[in-house]
Amino acid sequence: MRQRVSLNVKIAVGAALLGAVGLGATIAAFSNAQPDRSAAEGPRGDVFSEAEEAEIRAIVRAYLLENPEVLIDSLNAYSERQRADAEARAEEAAKANLAALLNERHGYAAGAAPEKAKVAVIELFDYHCSFCKRAAGMVRELTRNDPAVKVVFRDLPILREESEYAARVALAARAQGKFEDLHFAFMAASGVLTRERVDAIAREAGVDMTALETALKDPALDQALAETDRIARDMLVDGTPTFIVAALDGSYVEVIPGLREDALREAIKKAKKGG
Repeated sequence: MRQRVSLNVKIAVGAALLGAVGLGATIAAFSNAQPDRSAAEGPRGDVFSEAEEAEIRAIVRAYLLENPEVLIDSLNAYSERQRADAEARAEEAAKANLAALLNERHGYAAGAAPEKAKVAVIELFDYHCSFCKRAAGMVRELTRNDPAVKVVFRDLPILREESEYAARVALAARAQGKFEDLHFAFMAASGVLTRERVDAIAREAGVDMTALETALKDPALDQALAETDRIARDMLVDGTPTFIVAALDGSYVEVIPGLREDALREAIKKAKKGG
């Protein structure tokens, strides 16, 4: 019997060290790693005895203390799998919602020649996002210099309560042709964009405040913000900026979280080629 226990323990230890990222995870590996026992060995169930589990725990603990890089490697591999899974989920959701993301009723499109563009760079942003503010110069350049590219702005006010009012004002100002003026003015502003500051910036930009007040009551603004929020949730987006680079024929879609200008420009090149 002692010989059989030793063999079982060795098999379980091997399985645990291969797949575990912590001592809690090893027990599941131990149970799954047991070899089949014949009826002659007696009914043992599908778990190790307390003595066997204690022996396994001691061996694994000693090994991990002597070789902590095993845990580090396991955690790194787990993190990489999680990242890859999240990227795949985001890309699938972006493809499924591409038509909605490009819908100008719920956003705003700008470009050197948006009607001729073959590639869209969709930005999910928040007016209190410091990285969105840092990206603003690059984004503005994309709206001016390449007729094959258009930028689609989608407000995702998630960082502060004040972000939502700024988003509503920018969207409401589309009817006056003032979205871009307000967008980049808000991005250039430091500190908290209170309601008073937002209104002051709008006046400075030449917005008709009476017309704006009426436009702010349009339920379409609620629909626009709700749709962007829904798509962001589908994509598991929890931060801004997030860029979606897409060939308008749907042949290429890539999601780029954060401010990664090199990756963004490379994705635009690939989208122009259709992948």
